[in-house]
Amino acid sequence: MQIQIFSHMLNVGDNQKEYIEEKVNNLSKYEERVADEATSVRVDVEYDTNKTDGNKISTQITMYVPNAVIRAEVRGVTIEETVDLAVDKLKKQIERYKTKKHRRDKEGKWIPESTLETLSGNSLSQEEIEQIVKRKKYDNLHPMKEQEAIEQMELLGHDFYAFVNDDTDLFTVVYKRQNGDYGLIELEKKEY
Repeated sequence: MQIQIFSHMLNVGDNQKEYIEEKVNNLSKYEERVADEATSVRVDVEYDTNKTDGNKISTQITMYVPNAVIRAEVRGVTIEETVDLAVDKLKKQIERYKTKKHRRDKEGKWIPESTLETLSGNSLSQEEIEQIVKRKKYDNLHPMKEQEAIEQMELLGHDFYAFVNDDTDLFTVVYKRQNGDYGLIELEKKEY
């Protein structure tokens, strides 16, 4: 497992780096593929001066495991607190990752015990663009089944997930409803 630690607006000391590496390395005991040398982990620690609730430190841990991306982001008062909370979230997501049975490989073919990393995108009015703080674009998409998209959404810890539906060949967004169920939004193709 390769671990990279990045910080923004604060200095992460050697003791804190060792603490982060120790906690992240301990995740390998939950799934052997997490300990694989192909696994890379990016840890982003950021200090946010705009937060007024005292939780000014944000830690995001993104794990690029074989055929999947697993991520957790938390806020807290200290680096150690945020790392502990993020690791707890990742433990649950790793458990979910290792129990998945049907996934696709990089060529889009079905293989057991894997997953697919995919997309997110936006198109908003000019007034709303000023409020956008992050934008992601993906151009190499492989269609996936609805259940696979739900699983990927849960692995990432998101409330929605955009993908190309394998059954309909339509751009689709799956989202988690307040009652815990899931919903789909499909964009129909129009001829202009």
